[in-house]
Amino acid sequence: MFFSLAILGTAIFYMRLTRTTELDQRMCPVSGPGGQFVLLVDKTDPLNFTQKQAFQAFLEQLITQRIPVGYLLSVFVLDNDYTATARPVFEECNPGDGTGKSEMNANLSHLKKRFEQGFREPMLRLADELEAKKSSRFSPIFEMLEMTAINGFRKQNVTGPHRLFIVSDMLHNTPEYSMYRGNFDFNRFHDSDYGRKVTADLSGVEVEIEYLLNTPKLQTRRNLKFWEDYFAAGGAHIVAVRPLEG
Repeated sequence: MFFSLAILGTAIFYMRLTRTTELDQRMCPVSGPGGQFVLLVDKTDPLNFTQKQAFQAFLEQLITQRIPVGYLLSVFVLDNDYTATARPVFEECNPGDGTGKSEMNANLSHLKKRFEQGFREPMLRLADELEAKKSSRFSPIFEMLEMTAINGFRKQNVTGPHRLFIVSDMLHNTPEYSMYRGNFDFNRFHDSDYGRKVTADLSGVEVEIEYLLNTPKLQTRRNLKFWEDYFAAGGAHIVAVRPLEG
């Protein structure tokens, strides 16, 4: 009897050791993601050397420290033609790397390998793809924010917290509306046909902006106030603004 109990105990220990949380093909919990983070990266202008270092450090921190286990990360690119970048280039859940777990109830080496190979490394490899090689003619920020709302938050319909990270100079530039002309009057913009058409529905979304200070004379308090009003009109609110070094 004691021998049988010993075998049974060993089997239970092994099952706990090798058992991992059941995940779907995107490494999300089968019950659904606990929340969704969306990253929108502006690649309409090349980054200088310092900005590249700061951007890579931002990505590393976002991947390893900011995204909770079981949350879905959707990555979008802002480029010259928003119709060509309307869908995410990366969309996976953070499966967790085993932090906080014990060898008594988890296979820590398996969890670490799954995190590195399935989540962290693919995201870091995207860094080159997310960086521009030359300047673009247009910067359709409004339209890409609509794409993050439609093909990001709304399409996935994830319950739980929603957060949008934007890496950009926040200077929209299209034939219909250009902030390079000093157009920062949100009320006038919002009352226009174009403004009503491109205000994204981002209800309940928290927004963090990593400012690329490419044109400081235009990236003033007036520019930030415009975006505060823009997101408020769409049901979102800015919770953090940080200049990206360089």
